[in-house]
Amino acid sequence: MNMEQALRVLVPLALGALVLGGCSNGGHSNARSTTTTVASTTASASSTSTTADLGPAQNQTATAALKSQLTAAYVAHNHLPANEVAGTAPGSVYYAFIPSTNTYWAIASFYPTANSSQQTQVSMQDEGCCGVFTETTGGSWTMVAGFLGAPCPGQIPAQLETLWGLQYPGNCPSSSANSTS
Repeated sequence: MNMEQALRVLVPLALGALVLGGCSNGGHSNARSTTTTVASTTASASSTSTTADLGPAQNQTATAALKSQLTAAYVAHNHLPANEVAGTAPGSVYYAFIPSTNTYWAIASFYPTANSSQQTQVSMQDEGCCGVFTETTGGSWTMVAGFLGAPCPGQIPAQLETLWGLQYPGNCPSSSANSTS
């Protein structure tokens, strides 16, 4: 089998694995290792492959470990007592990898524990409810913005807005000074 034939077999298999891995809000597999394997398999099969050739943003599986990491970043960013934040709201986590920038992105909503203080409850209202997070490979999660409803234009890369099917809430400024790509 020559290189071209190998690519014809490997690329559809890799894409199929990505589609099956999809954006899940509660799966238990670690799609990160699958994505890394697929990208390195594709790159090794083609000697002319570059970072830009790795393709568009890819949905990832939002595992319990990921949700815990996002909660920790949210608590640290907002200076909240960890024992007063229950975690991510069910169905609220979106998680993807952008190969061209080697960056993972996530958005999530959070909710307080039943015994949280009034101060924590107030802090977690409106834009305090939700976060936009980034992580470069090997790094740690950083909360980069808060939002209410859905991120506004420029808070996340446009390709993620499309991938996740997000619609801008009515409370966004008319233009975004910082566009993220």
